[in-house]
Amino acid sequence: MIDKKTLKKAVAAPLDNVGFVRKGQSWYLNGEDAIVVLNLQKSDWSEMYFMNIGIWLKALGEAVFPKENVCHLSYRAESLFPDQRQLVLEGLSLDSSNSETLSEIADFIKEHLIPFLKDCTYESNLRKFLQQGILERGLVRIEAREYLNG
Repeated sequence: MIDKKTLKKAVAAPLDNVGFVRKGQSWYLNGEDAIVVLNLQKSDWSEMYFMNIGIWLKALGEAVFPKENVCHLSYRAESLFPDQRQLVLEGLSLDSSNSETLSEIADFIKEHLIPFLKDCTYESNLRKFLQQGILERGLVRIEAREYLNG
């Protein structure tokens, strides 16, 4: 069992180290074609946290720090990486996580999530991910789908 401060530090460290800007419980990466948001959300019903991912397409409007739930594309980290689902769910639970799982979560963020999020700042990659079905694992707003398929 771990405390929420320790969990938040484990999530924040790899993001802070590569230039994400923190605002509240969200981290932002402002890229060439998109702004990527990672939001850490506490469950209302358990001692569980979620990593919500939002992608704001600059071509569809201006934003500085868009909330992930208003972004053109939005996801949960475990849906984007189904092979890592169990790790993410266990690692983000205050009840089941420990120092080892927190280390694994930090590694997952460094090795998988951050490279993917950086790729998502380029429109060409987003188009490719949409064609490959990767972006179908969450919400793609109609205007984003039309733009990326256009």
